[in-house]
Amino acid sequence: MADINLSPLTAEQAALNRRRKMAEAMQQQAISPIEMPNVAGVKISPYQGLAKLLQGYLAGKSLERADTEQKQQESDYLSDLGFLMRNAGKTTPATAAIPEQVETIRTPNVANQNLQEVALRQTTMRDPNAAINPFEKQIFQGMDFDQVSEKLKNIAALPAENIEERITPAVPAMAASPLLSPDLLSGNNANNYIKRSAGKMALAQYLMQQQAQQQAAAQRAQEAEQAVSTVAPGAALVRGGKVIFTNPKEVLPKWEKSSIFEKGQEITGWVNTNAPDIPGSFVRGATKPEMTEPQRLEAQLKQFATEVEADKALDVGRPVRKFQPLPKGVPLNSKLIGKTPDGKDVYELNGKKYVGE
Repeated sequence: MADINLSPLTAEQAALNRRRKMAEAMQQQAISPIEMPNVAGVKISPYQGLAKLLQGYLAGKSLERADTEQKQQESDYLSDLGFLMRNAGKTTPATAAIPEQVETIRTPNVANQNLQEVALRQTTMRDPNAAINPFEKQIFQGMDFDQVSEKLKNIAALPAENIEERITPAVPAMAASPLLSPDLLSGNNANNYIKRSAGKMALAQYLMQQQAQQQAAAQRAQEAEQAVSTVAPGAALVRGGKVIFTNPKEVLPKWEKSSIFEKGQEITGWVNTNAPDIPGSFVRGATKPEMTEPQRLEAQLKQFATEVEADKALDVGRPVRKFQPLPKGVPLNSKLIGKTPDGKDVYELNGKKYVGE
């Protein structure tokens, strides 16, 4: 994959180059000789020499300022590259969600507490001739006994403290995010982290290359998932490490001679090596078991289903398969090769030909 290249030349550098060329042209003009007048009798002004000196001075200052700005631009650009290299591939830490928090704040109510102290003194036995506090006298002034009693009850019921609930809003969980993102290319956000336009262009180049790499990786993963291979010849078809379908031959019984022991005696028979439970498929007898017609038809249907699935998995643009049961007497996996003169179908398997009944 070719690298994406963005030129670091920016408007800032172009403007600086223009100012440098103007200063160099002014300096060249300052050191050029004063042109003599072509008209007879016209003298050279004494201020022309002074103008040349001033012009040379201004040109030198402009070149000096351009050199300073050039060094500052290079320094800022290196600083931007350092920022990009330090943060490339890094992400902000993920934070867990914080639920809403309710805090109860209790503060004493001094005014109510003072009134309750007054009420407490009034309700306790005291010398009736004792002097009354001016504050108490002001509270109960002009009240009869019942009114004072009711006032004392109200004061006693006042809250002794203030209760306030402070609610801190819930904070949602934050997933990890890359430190270098397209957000750094726009607005004040960019100016806070990247000083020069050349640095922004370097960031854009990094983000574009990163995106291209991610797209290529996703494409490779998709191709690997869709890739079709077989684990062994005549075995199962595999795509992306997953078995898509089994070989059609595996649905057919494969009988092999075997024997079991019952009460110390050996009994000969046959086992189906394609069965999920091979020992459980044991059949007694010296003759290889033959499938019944329903079993034979079931095997054909399974074989047909696996062949259709194979077409789908391989994305083969074949015509739609049609199920055609084999005639009686024709073994499974036989292929139709033609017809007899009287119109009967002819099948072939392992070099042998069979005619349907």
